Amino acid sequence: MAIAEKNMKVGRRVFEIRGLSLVRGSRALFRGLNVEAVAGSVIAIIGPNGAGKSSFLMALAGMLEPVAGECVIQDQAVGGYSKAELATLVAWQGELPPTEFGLTVEQRLNLAGTGDADSFQHVIKEMDIDALLSRNLAELSSGERQRVEIASVMLRDCPLWLFDEPTSHLDLQHQVTCMKMFRTEAQKERVIVTVLHDIQQAASVADQVILIDGKGGAECGDVKAMMKAEKLESLFNVKLTTVVLDDGEVHLPDYH
Repeated sequence: MAIAEKNMKVGRRVFEIRGLSLVRGSRALFRGLNVEAVAGSVIAIIGPNGAGKSSFLMALAGMLEPVAGECVIQDQAVGGYSKAELATLVAWQGELPPTEFGLTVEQRLNLAGTGDADSFQHVIKEMDIDALLSRNLAELSSGERQRVEIASVMLRDCPLWLFDEPTSHLDLQHQVTCMKMFRTEAQKERVIVTVLHDIQQAASVADQVILIDGKGGAECGDVKAMMKAEKLESLFNVKLTTVVLDDGEVHLPDYH
Protein backbone atom coordinates (compact mmCIF):
# COMPACT_ATOMS: atom_id res chain seq x y z
CA MET A 1 0.00 0.00 0.00
CA ALA A 2 1.33 3.46 -0.95
CA ILE A 3 2.08 5.86 1.89
CA ALA A 4 -0.62 8.31 0.79
CA GLU A 5 -3.27 5.57 0.83
CA LYS A 6 -2.46 4.36 4.34
CA ASN A 7 -4.87 5.29 7.14
CA MET A 8 -7.28 7.13 4.82
CA LYS A 9 -10.46 5.69 6.30
CA VAL A 10 -12.73 8.12 8.11
CA GLY A 11 -12.10 7.92 11.84
CA ARG A 12 -8.52 6.67 11.46
CA ARG A 13 -5.80 8.89 12.88
CA VAL A 14 -3.92 10.84 10.20
CA PHE A 15 -1.60 12.83 12.43
CA GLU A 16 -0.78 13.41 16.08
CA ILE A 17 1.07 16.27 17.76
CA ARG A 18 2.74 15.25 21.00
CA GLY A 19 3.95 17.94 23.41
CA LEU A 20 5.01 20.25 20.59
CA SER A 21 7.15 23.27 21.50
CA LEU A 22 8.35 25.74 18.86
CA VAL A 23 10.93 28.52 18.88
CA ARG A 24 11.68 31.02 16.09
CA GLY A 25 14.95 32.88 16.58
CA SER A 26 15.18 33.64 20.27
CA ARG A 27 11.43 33.69 20.85
CA ALA A 28 9.44 30.78 22.27
CA LEU A 29 6.16 30.58 20.35
CA PHE A 30 4.37 27.97 22.43
CA ARG A 31 5.03 24.84 24.47
CA GLY A 32 3.38 21.50 25.09
CA LEU A 33 0.72 21.48 22.35
CA ASN A 34 -1.13 18.19 21.82
CA VAL A 35 -3.40 17.53 18.81
CA GLU A 36 -4.90 14.37 17.35
CA ALA A 37 -6.61 14.46 13.95
CA VAL A 38 -8.68 11.75 12.31
CA ALA A 39 -9.52 11.39 8.64
CA GLY A 40 -12.55 13.41 7.65
CA SER A 41 -11.90 16.40 9.90
CA VAL A 42 -11.16 20.12 9.53
CA ILE A 43 -8.91 21.88 12.05
CA ALA A 44 -8.79 25.69 12.22
CA ILE A 45 -5.87 27.58 13.78
CA ILE A 46 -6.60 31.04 15.11
CA GLY A 47 -4.64 33.58 17.10
CA PRO A 48 -3.06 37.03 16.89
CA ASN A 49 -0.40 38.05 14.36
CA GLY A 50 3.00 36.51 15.03
CA ALA A 51 1.68 33.95 17.50
CA GLY A 52 3.09 30.94 15.64
CA LYS A 53 0.23 29.75 13.42
CA SER A 54 2.31 29.49 10.25
CA SER A 55 5.19 27.99 12.24
CA PHE A 56 2.86 25.24 13.42
CA LEU A 57 2.03 24.39 9.80
CA MET A 58 5.73 24.39 8.95
CA ALA A 59 6.49 21.97 11.77
CA LEU A 60 3.69 19.65 10.68
CA ALA A 61 5.01 19.74 7.10
CA GLY A 62 8.55 18.93 8.24
CA MET A 63 9.98 22.38 7.45
CA LEU A 64 10.61 23.50 11.04
CA GLU A 65 12.21 21.36 13.70
CA PRO A 66 10.57 21.57 17.14
CA VAL A 67 12.63 22.19 20.26
CA ALA A 68 10.53 19.58 22.05
CA GLY A 69 7.80 17.11 21.20
CA GLU A 70 7.08 15.64 17.80
CA CYS A 71 4.72 15.62 14.83
CA VAL A 72 3.59 12.15 13.79
CA ILE A 73 1.89 11.50 10.45
CA GLN A 74 0.41 8.07 9.85
CA ASP A 75 2.19 6.59 12.88
CA GLN A 76 5.67 7.81 11.93
CA ALA A 77 7.51 10.94 13.07
CA VAL A 78 7.74 13.58 10.36
CA GLY A 79 11.53 13.54 10.63
CA GLY A 80 11.56 9.88 9.64
CA TYR A 81 10.20 10.58 6.17
CA SER A 82 12.18 11.64 3.14
CA LYS A 83 11.13 14.83 1.34
CA ALA A 84 9.70 12.72 -1.47
CA GLU A 85 7.63 10.69 0.97
CA LEU A 86 6.34 13.81 2.71
CA ALA A 87 5.28 15.20 -0.66
CA THR A 88 2.87 12.28 -1.01
CA LEU A 89 1.42 12.94 2.43
CA VAL A 90 1.21 16.72 2.75
CA ALA A 91 0.03 19.45 0.37
CA TRP A 92 0.67 23.06 1.37
CA GLN A 93 -0.71 26.49 0.46
CA GLY A 94 1.29 29.32 1.97
CA GLU A 95 2.22 32.80 0.83
CA LEU A 96 1.67 33.73 -2.78
CA PRO A 97 4.70 32.54 -4.78
CA PRO A 98 6.90 34.85 -6.90
CA THR A 99 5.79 35.56 -10.45
CA GLU A 100 9.09 36.40 -12.12
CA PHE A 101 9.37 32.94 -13.68
CA GLY A 102 6.74 33.88 -16.26
CA LEU A 103 4.43 30.94 -15.65
CA THR A 104 0.87 30.90 -16.87
CA VAL A 105 -1.89 29.67 -14.58
CA GLU A 106 -2.11 26.39 -16.48
CA GLN A 107 1.65 25.84 -16.22
CA ARG A 108 1.52 26.56 -12.48
CA LEU A 109 -1.25 24.01 -12.00
CA ASN A 110 0.53 21.43 -14.11
CA LEU A 111 3.54 21.71 -11.80
CA ALA A 112 1.33 20.86 -8.83
CA GLY A 113 -1.18 18.47 -10.27
CA THR A 114 -1.03 14.72 -10.24
CA GLY A 115 -4.63 13.97 -11.14
CA ASP A 116 -6.39 13.10 -14.39
CA ALA A 117 -8.09 15.45 -16.84
CA ASP A 118 -11.47 15.13 -15.12
CA SER A 119 -9.96 16.11 -11.76
CA PHE A 120 -8.23 19.08 -13.37
CA GLN A 121 -11.45 20.32 -14.94
CA HIS A 122 -13.34 19.88 -11.68
CA VAL A 123 -10.81 21.89 -9.71
CA ILE A 124 -10.53 24.81 -12.12
CA LYS A 125 -14.33 25.04 -12.27
CA GLU A 126 -14.76 24.92 -8.49
CA MET A 127 -12.12 27.60 -7.94
CA ASP A 128 -13.50 29.68 -10.82
CA ILE A 129 -10.21 29.93 -12.67
CA ASP A 130 -11.04 28.36 -16.04
CA ALA A 131 -10.94 31.79 -17.72
CA LEU A 132 -7.49 32.45 -16.24
CA LEU A 133 -5.59 29.41 -17.55
CA SER A 134 -3.72 31.19 -20.36
CA ARG A 135 -2.87 34.28 -18.32
CA ASN A 136 0.50 34.96 -16.76
CA LEU A 137 0.52 34.79 -12.96
CA ALA A 138 1.97 38.30 -12.81
CA GLU A 139 -1.15 39.66 -14.51
CA LEU A 140 -3.54 38.36 -11.86
CA SER A 141 -4.99 40.12 -8.86
CA SER A 142 -4.07 38.81 -5.41
CA GLY A 143 -7.47 37.13 -5.11
CA GLU A 144 -7.10 35.39 -8.47
CA ARG A 145 -3.63 34.18 -7.55
CA GLN A 146 -4.95 32.95 -4.22
CA ARG A 147 -7.56 30.83 -5.99
CA VAL A 148 -4.85 29.38 -8.22
CA GLU A 149 -2.79 28.39 -5.18
CA ILE A 150 -5.80 26.78 -3.51
CA ALA A 151 -6.45 24.88 -6.73
CA SER A 152 -2.84 23.69 -6.79
CA VAL A 153 -3.41 22.01 -3.41
CA MET A 154 -6.71 20.49 -4.56
CA LEU A 155 -4.85 18.74 -7.37
CA ARG A 156 -2.73 16.88 -4.80
CA ASP A 157 -4.40 13.70 -3.55
CA CYS A 158 -2.71 13.76 -0.14
CA PRO A 159 -4.23 12.73 3.19
CA LEU A 160 -3.21 16.06 4.76
CA TRP A 161 -3.86 19.51 3.30
CA LEU A 162 -2.39 22.60 4.99
CA PHE A 163 -3.66 26.12 4.24
CA ASP A 164 -2.16 29.35 5.59
CA GLU A 165 -4.80 32.11 5.50
CA PRO A 166 -6.47 30.78 2.34
CA THR A 167 -9.23 33.42 2.37
CA SER A 168 -7.01 36.44 3.02
CA HIS A 169 -7.31 37.84 -0.53
CA LEU A 170 -10.67 36.37 -1.53
CA ASP A 171 -13.94 38.21 -2.04
CA LEU A 172 -17.00 36.99 -0.16
CA GLN A 173 -18.21 34.66 -2.91
CA HIS A 174 -14.91 32.84 -3.12
CA GLN A 175 -14.50 32.75 0.66
CA VAL A 176 -17.78 30.83 0.83
CA THR A 177 -16.63 28.55 -1.98
CA CYS A 178 -13.41 27.82 -0.11
CA MET A 179 -15.17 27.00 3.17
CA LYS A 180 -17.63 24.68 1.41
CA MET A 181 -14.73 23.01 -0.38
CA PHE A 182 -13.06 22.26 2.96
CA ARG A 183 -16.10 20.38 4.23
CA THR A 184 -16.55 18.51 0.93
CA GLU A 185 -12.91 17.48 0.73
CA ALA A 186 -12.79 16.42 4.38
CA GLN A 187 -15.57 13.98 3.57
CA LYS A 188 -13.17 12.38 1.08
CA GLU A 189 -11.21 11.02 4.06
CA ARG A 190 -8.48 13.60 4.40
CA VAL A 191 -7.60 16.10 7.14
CA ILE A 192 -7.58 19.81 6.39
CA VAL A 193 -5.68 22.18 8.67
CA THR A 194 -6.18 25.87 7.99
CA VAL A 195 -5.09 29.16 9.52
CA LEU A 196 -8.05 31.56 9.62
CA HIS A 197 -8.53 35.08 10.92
CA ASP A 198 -12.32 35.09 10.53
CA ILE A 199 -13.74 33.54 13.70
CA GLN A 200 -17.13 32.93 12.05
CA GLN A 201 -15.46 30.90 9.30
CA ALA A 202 -13.57 28.90 11.90
CA ALA A 203 -16.73 28.24 13.90
CA SER A 204 -18.68 27.16 10.83
CA VAL A 205 -16.15 24.86 9.17
CA ALA A 206 -13.96 23.35 11.90
CA ASP A 207 -14.32 20.19 13.95
CA GLN A 208 -11.39 21.18 16.16
CA VAL A 209 -9.76 24.55 16.81
CA ILE A 210 -6.19 25.30 17.85
CA LEU A 211 -5.80 28.55 19.77
CA ILE A 212 -2.29 30.05 19.82
CA ASP A 213 -2.19 33.08 22.08
CA GLY A 214 1.14 34.71 21.19
CA LYS A 215 2.27 34.55 24.81
CA GLY A 216 3.67 31.02 24.79
CA GLY A 217 0.38 29.19 25.17
CA ALA A 218 -1.51 26.94 22.77
CA GLU A 219 -4.39 24.52 23.14
CA CYS A 220 -6.59 22.36 20.95
CA GLY A 221 -10.14 21.23 21.52
CA ASP A 222 -13.62 20.74 20.14
CA VAL A 223 -14.86 23.73 18.15
CA LYS A 224 -17.69 24.49 20.58
CA ALA A 225 -15.36 24.51 23.57
CA MET A 226 -12.68 26.60 21.88
CA MET A 227 -14.98 29.19 20.30
CA LYS A 228 -16.50 30.49 23.52
CA ALA A 229 -16.67 34.28 23.71
CA GLU A 230 -14.54 34.48 26.84
CA LYS A 231 -11.74 32.48 25.23
CA LEU A 232 -11.75 34.59 22.07
CA GLU A 233 -11.88 37.86 23.98
CA SER A 234 -8.83 36.83 25.96
CA LEU A 235 -7.06 35.55 22.83
CA PHE A 236 -7.48 38.76 20.85
CA ASN A 237 -7.89 41.28 23.68
CA VAL A 238 -11.16 42.57 22.21
CA LYS A 239 -14.77 42.79 23.36
CA LEU A 240 -17.23 40.53 21.53
CA THR A 241 -21.01 40.68 21.29
CA THR A 242 -22.67 37.26 21.20
CA VAL A 243 -25.78 36.76 19.06
CA VAL A 244 -27.74 33.58 19.72
CA LEU A 245 -29.21 31.93 16.61
CA ASP A 246 -31.28 28.78 16.16
CA ASP A 247 -28.22 26.79 15.11
CA GLY A 248 -25.67 28.27 17.51
CA GLU A 249 -23.90 31.44 18.56
CA VAL A 250 -22.21 34.15 16.51
CA HIS A 251 -19.54 36.34 18.10
CA LEU A 252 -19.25 39.84 16.63
CA PRO A 253 -16.45 42.32 17.39
CA ASP A 254 -17.56 45.53 19.03
CA TYR A 255 -16.44 48.25 16.63
CA HIS A 256 -18.12 51.08 18.56
